[in-house]
Amino acid sequence: MMLPITSLATAAAGAVVVVLSGASMSNMYEMFSLANNSFALPTPMPSDVATRAANWKSIDEAVHDLQTMSRRDLISLYLDCEHPDITELAATNEQTKDNWVYDGYLLSNGPILTTITNFITNKLFGRGLQWMGKAYFSSNSSVPIGKNRFRLEQNGEQETTKGILPDVLLDRTFDYYIGQSALCSSSSLINRYSPHCSKWSPMSLIWRGMVDELRVIPLSVDAACSSDQTQTQKGGKNKAMLLLGMGYFTWSGGAWNSAPFCLVAKQGK
Repeated sequence: MMLPITSLATAAAGAVVVVLSGASMSNMYEMFSLANNSFALPTPMPSDVATRAANWKSIDEAVHDLQTMSRRDLISLYLDCEHPDITELAATNEQTKDNWVYDGYLLSNGPILTTITNFITNKLFGRGLQWMGKAYFSSNSSVPIGKNRFRLEQNGEQETTKGILPDVLLDRTFDYYIGQSALCSSSSLINRYSPHCSKWSPMSLIWRGMVDELRVIPLSVDAACSSDQTQTQKGGKNKAMLLLGMGYFTWSGGAWNSAPFCLVAKQGK
């Protein structure tokens, strides 16, 4: 006897929920275990992955290595890092044409949830536009703002023949500040979206719970200067050139269910 189509669909949907729930629980346990060890040690020793990162010779090598790391290694590295000096974020005036922005790269979120993270970031969060990173704006207010960068595709032939870069849409505004990390006892750069979400839009219920935590991956001056994409600030203040982030929803496991990403500072044209 064949099962009705509705029964098959219900069973398939149930199986998907079970798989995704299991993957989320696995990620949360992994994060909790690593963060708990960080809390337990009064003076944590640098992890093997932090030692590995210290040997990077360039920004390009760093990004490539981050993209090949497991989620566990990325969390370990994040816990070994410190928050940036907020004055060294290369924040830019929103009206300036020649400004600093951050290229963004999604990193491993486990064998199952990486695909889900890509879909949420580019299809839902970006409303169908590819996420390209972030921009942090300077401000006289006590809590400055930043925005996410999304790719606006142009005609392919035009890009090829004239070398025109894709237009960028700045959207999904957030407040940023240095605050207490939800993952360990020290501070992080916090990006919080709730103050800029509409109270009347149904989708805003999702994004109101969105939070990013970011920390600086320390690099040598040579590494920070080795890519055409980056420039070191005067006086060796290059700590903000490479940021490792953990993004999460407060309503979906919170910080324990974070998705890793990184940001690389570059000077806009």
